[in-house]
Amino acid sequence: MSYSPSPVRNVIIFGSTGCGKSSIVNMLLGRNEAEISNGAKGCTFDHHAYTAILDGNTYQLYDTNGLDEGNMGSTGAKEALVGLYHLLRDLQDGVTLLVYCMRGPRVTESLQRNYDVFYDGFCRKSVPIVMVVTGLENQLPNMETWWNESDNRKTFAAYNMQFHGHACITATPGKMGKNGTCRNQVEYDESCKKLRKLVAESCKDVSPWSLQTSSWFVSIMKWFHRNLPAWIDDHFDPRLGGLYDALRPYISEKEAKEIARRADAASSRQELQQITRRADSDAASSYARPEVADTRRLIGKPE
Repeated sequence: MSYSPSPVRNVIIFGSTGCGKSSIVNMLLGRNEAEISNGAKGCTFDHHAYTAILDGNTYQLYDTNGLDEGNMGSTGAKEALVGLYHLLRDLQDGVTLLVYCMRGPRVTESLQRNYDVFYDGFCRKSVPIVMVVTGLENQLPNMETWWNESDNRKTFAAYNMQFHGHACITATPGKMGKNGTCRNQVEYDESCKKLRKLVAESCKDVSPWSLQTSSWFVSIMKWFHRNLPAWIDDHFDPRLGGLYDALRPYISEKEAKEIARRADAASSRQELQQITRRADSDAASSYARPEVADTRRLIGKPE
């Protein structure tokens, strides 16, 4: 009698620099394999997959950059956006779980933005999301207190941030003491168990979600313009030629053309009216520049 292998569960771990994403990967692996950032700059988002076995099931873990890491990390904001698109596109088995990592005890201003971008914008609220809070080794009387006996839980609710589960942990065993044991070893061992249980249980009976490439990127660009107009204006050329230029280094020429063409066709809709007005007001100078005119021919816009 033959048995078919269980499907691979793809798990994307995201959060700001220094919150412990790579440490979480290593805790799930049970070994030190993911590179730990020194906090000065990002060292991840190379689309490296780490294979973990939890309860007899295979998981592929992806350690990614947060969108607030663009200026100080090795990946710029534009590359982070398109890079995540590339990652999601390449996951043929789809995405099973999002793990949002933050460092306690302070809730930062980028928290809601990263949540909205990954959960709502990128994954269209179609993938379960869990929260992992690190840096709680000194929380009294125990690490779970941070979630249950403080205003933090209310803060998430106030910002409409809902999670399918959470784990309050420490991502480091701490320094070695004179007695030969690490300072936070007990809390660390407990955290490893909580983390593995959270991921395994959150992936049960979940149908992986896969994106539709061209239509998805058009919808995510519209989502950015509707929900984060300041961010998109800072990091993307509002003209559609700039969209093609941003995509081309990371995806095929054919797909970049198709995405730009779809965006062009959608530009008359309400979500992109502001972009269209800005492009029209810039028309004279745009057509005078050969590279813009060439790009507009490329995506089929008549001159």
